[in-house]
Formats: sequence, structure tokens, C-alpha cells
Amino acid sequence: MRPVLRVMSRSGPDRDISAAALGLTMLWLADDVIATVNRKLDRLGISENKLDILMIFAAQSAEDEKSHGMRQTPSGISDYFGISKASATGVIDWLEKRGLITRTRQVQDRRSTPIEITPTGERFVADAVPVFEGACRDLVGTLSDRDRKDLQRILDKLWVHLKDSEFWSTDED
Repeated sequence: MRPVLRVMSRSGPDRDISAAALGLTMLWLADDVIATVNRKLDRLGISENKLDILMIFAAQSAEDEKSHGMRQTPSGISDYFGISKASATGVIDWLEKRGLITRTRQVQDRRSTPIEITPTGERFVADAVPVFEGACRDLVGTLSDRDRKDLQRILDKLWVHLKDSEFWSTDED
């Protein structure tokens, strides 16, 4: 980390390098967290980001039978998960090719393509959730209850900060 921080410190003397170091640690930890969870999901043939999207369809299906064909679009998925529309479309295509979701073209409105989880997708989610839950639990397995509560409080604060639209709209360095 030190070589990267040295490069960052060259950008100006007024920089808070300790904050940058903490942010850098978070970035690297995020990469390691995703890699760790994906290794555990590997045996199921799915990645965390694809499973997240599939679980959204499963949750919507379980919540309200009337909204079983809830209109999720690549745009809505990209906004919710913070990914590009092309990435969202790619994940939807991937899930559809495997028979986990289905898209139904609407005759009245060709722009509208409701997406539903299939019975195969529901079974897949039922099999994947215990593996995913275990992987998530293992991430914090070394922490005491107190550490978990402290971490949750800090992560909640960071989550709100990152989701705040003002954070993304600033022109500050």
C-alpha cells in the first residue's frame, strides 16, 4: 500500500493521506470480498452480481403474486446496482439463456418487457441462498458481536454517504 500512497501524496501537500489510505483499504477489501464470495459460488456456476439480480426477481415474485411479472428493466437494474445498462442487459441475457428468468414481449408496448423468475430460477435461488448466506457469514466470522455492531454502524453510515446524490454531483477533488 505504501507505494500507492506515496504516489497519491505527490498530488499535493494538503491531502489527507490517512483518509486516502483508509479509502484504498476499503477498495482493496471490496475486491477481496467479492473474490471470496465468488469462489464459494463457483460450484453453482454463478457470480455474486448475477445471483444478486436473480434474488431481486425471486424476492419480488415471493412478495406479491400480482406483481409476479414486475417490470424490471436493464435501466432500473443498472440504477439499483450501480452498473452500466450494458452490464445489466448482459446479466439479464445470461440469466435468460440458463432458463432462470424469462422475458415476455408486450404486443401493446414493445418497449415494455416484463421479466419473471422461472420455476428453474426459483429452485436455483433456493439452492444458492444457503451457500451465499454462508459465504456472507464467513466474511465476518472472525469478528466479535461488538465488532459486528460497530462495523454495521460504520458501514450503514458509509452506505448512506455513497448513496447520497450530492456526493456524486460535486466537482471537488
